[in-house]
Amino acid sequence: MRHIFCFILNGLLGFITITGQVSAQELAVSNIPETLLRGANSVVRDRAVTISLTGDGQYIHRESIKLTIINEKALDLAHLKIFYNTGEKVVFRTAAVFNSDGVKIKSIKQSDMADYSAAGASTIYSDARVIYYQIVPVSYPFTVFYDYEIAYNNLYFFETFSSYISDYQSVENSSLTIINTAGIPLSIKKQNIPENVRIAESEATETWKFSNLPPLTDEPLMPQLVEVVPLIRVAPVYIKYDNFEGRSDSWANYGKWIARLSTGRKSLGVSTVSMLNQMTSKASSQREKVRIIYKYLQSKTHYISISLGIGSIQPHEAFSVDELGYGDCKDLSNYMVSMLDAVGIKSYYTIVNSGEGQYSFQKDQPGHQFDHAIVCVPLGNDTTWLECTSQISPFGYLGTFTDNRNVLVIKDDSGELVRTPEYTINDNYINSRIVVDHSADGTAAHGTISFSGLMMDDEVFAANKNTKDQIAWLNKRLDIKDFTLINHRYNILEDPKPVIRLDVELALKSFFTGANGRLFASLNLNNMIDVPARVRSRKHQLYIPYSYQSSDTVTVNMPAGYKPEQLPVSSVNDERFGSYSMKTVYEEGYIICIRKFELFKGTHAPEEYNAFYEFMQKAAIADSKQLVLIQEP
Repeated sequence: MRHIFCFILNGLLGFITITGQVSAQELAVSNIPETLLRGANSVVRDRAVTISLTGDGQYIHRESIKLTIINEKALDLAHLKIFYNTGEKVVFRTAAVFNSDGVKIKSIKQSDMADYSAAGASTIYSDARVIYYQIVPVSYPFTVFYDYEIAYNNLYFFETFSSYISDYQSVENSSLTIINTAGIPLSIKKQNIPENVRIAESEATETWKFSNLPPLTDEPLMPQLVEVVPLIRVAPVYIKYDNFEGRSDSWANYGKWIARLSTGRKSLGVSTVSMLNQMTSKASSQREKVRIIYKYLQSKTHYISISLGIGSIQPHEAFSVDELGYGDCKDLSNYMVSMLDAVGIKSYYTIVNSGEGQYSFQKDQPGHQFDHAIVCVPLGNDTTWLECTSQISPFGYLGTFTDNRNVLVIKDDSGELVRTPEYTINDNYINSRIVVDHSADGTAAHGTISFSGLMMDDEVFAANKNTKDQIAWLNKRLDIKDFTLINHRYNILEDPKPVIRLDVELALKSFFTGANGRLFASLNLNNMIDVPARVRSRKHQLYIPYSYQSSDTVTVNMPAGYKPEQLPVSSVNDERFGSYSMKTVYEEGYIICIRKFELFKGTHAPEEYNAFYEFMQKAAIADSKQLVLIQEP
């Protein structure tokens, strides 16, 4: 299940009163139209979000939601989970549970709820907390009803509203209302709004009402849910967080405001500056200086978050990070910028929305769309990007966490929107060269597998594990059938681009099979082709986020007394999606098989999914062709 949003609030639990009368008829599951039940694990019966701007740098968020849980797959949605920061006040109006007939079976009291720190294991201090209540269902279906409000003291970010909360969910009624009696300038952006949405406008108030939205299905290789669901993004043009005021009417002005947060926080001690210059004095280039300091950062620091108040968006002083040896993404990135500045290299603190596949971005809505910080280092005609929270990332490697997306580079008094590098098909590859030897003692194999670009994301972590964990990982990771890992070694190469090379020695228990004078062998030892699930009535676009390729060369030393009877050869091509080829040749004493597969990035209409499925299925069938050896007379 993929959740689109969760209930995230900043505030301190105030009081709970059980009010708000609901008729049994209103929440009876029998009243849900069949079209909304079919294929749904949950149904939003009625959800109303209201944003009230009160002036004086404050606003109130109120949410009322009646959510029917059809089966256990959606149970997690029923639990009350409110993440908040201390210092504000949350007011609960209603918290209750209803049975399938719409009859209230439980009123949830304040004393029933848990309230504890929401800080993660890598956080020392944080004012983040969570209010939590776990629903224990008596039977399915049932309905929860929550109604609360909270007053925020900062004008920084308001709402990304979707009528859906999760996938496999339908919507009876859902609405967003903006009440702007304070006349605060707002940026409101809408996407994927259905034709039947009702819009009501009056003085200082605007409401969007959604109704009868069908179940939102999750399909293989579909775009992010935020790209397909109806969304309304509301943000202030005037921003205020504690004593920091500014405007987000342009990326330059928003960057100026972010820059102010780190003003006076880049100083390092005299001894540290001297040490850094001595450390890099023999570097052969500016890039080599950057590498040396990045490796120093990785060896000296580790990720720990201290997030109190504005500390959630403001970096701590560089000299403090230097002394303590830890910090979060903001702290470590600011520290890296400070160290590079100490050796005369200009670099820039950069903010980004992180996470694999998190490419959704509103270029025409400047403001808070970021959750992470990295460093941009321009070096002549080249730019190096640094992930400062990882102690193991190769120099200059971003990976799926921050690749190919809009980021805001924070200049001295401005911000510039740019994109991080895209890893192309020439970057993203897995290449292997394996030699198979057969003797009376059995079949053995040895060779090298190279991972590059986004294909090395998982291998970066594996290469830095201990030997026991590496063996467990490789036993799951390698596609090779029925093998025993005899020996292995990871090598991390960084020039000219990061590549991870894995050397392996294997025992193959059933490489050759057969009888009556014939031996059969599958030559697709590794990088087998996975066929996606068949979808007969595709609703969403087919989305392939990046291109990649694999190339595998298997050399088989011929078993004594055998010759080839069938050498597998095949080819599958579709200019929209990619290509596959297998070529096998026989030379005196051994057989060489070269397999190549390419998959192209792209976005395709839903009706093209069947063609993509057929391409992948044909490629997998072609890849399964076997080598056949026959015993010589």
